[in-house]
Amino acid sequence: MEKESPWVLLAMSGLVILGLSVFGFAATRRLERIPRTRFQSFVELLVSSLNNLAVDTIGPGAEKYTPFIGTVFVYILAANLLGLIPALKSPTSNLSLIAPVALIVLVTYTYYGIRKVGVLRYMKHLAGEPIWLAPLMLPVHLISELARPLSLSIRLFGNIFGEDTILLVLAGITYVVIPYVVAIPTQFPVIPLALLTAFVQALVFTILTTVYISLAVSQEGGH
Repeated sequence: MEKESPWVLLAMSGLVILGLSVFGFAATRRLERIPRTRFQSFVELLVSSLNNLAVDTIGPGAEKYTPFIGTVFVYILAANLLGLIPALKSPTSNLSLIAPVALIVLVTYTYYGIRKVGVLRYMKHLAGEPIWLAPLMLPVHLISELARPLSLSIRLFGNIFGEDTILLVLAGITYVVIPYVVAIPTQFPVIPLALLTAFVQALVFTILTTVYISLAVSQEGGH
């Protein structure tokens, strides 16, 4: 398989960011206290659902984390769906782009945790109890923290890469194996499943991000 150019992947990611920027501008351009359009109702439902997820998982006051959680969800979902458009590719089907997103999640929830409980308390709980086991437990906890973005990346990459590969193979069957039936794309029956996969993977990534934030800002210092 030919190696993809990093510039192509960056272009795909930039396309997602541009599309979300346009979406955000359109969603906030003419807001009304009582929604009169389906678009505003949809946006408010999306924001409300993400806010409820944050509050239910983290607890009261979690509304301040909703913007980050919502950004993660809409970016991952849009990036997943991009691969369903002919000639385009999902940025999340490549580890080179999804790994930095997972690292951003790691840095962000660590920052939230330190800001909430303080550096010393956060490090104390990373060291574990009793304190004399710190030389053993601290490396274990640090490895556990680093394993989280790895798990997020591999899970999302595997599912979206597999989905894109299946669609590509089926499209190839249409245009190579049966070139006289191009009016009937063989990948069409898989599209609904791909849509479901794109949504579920974005939701799983977001739920895990929310859980990590909850653990980091809890009074137990995240452990």
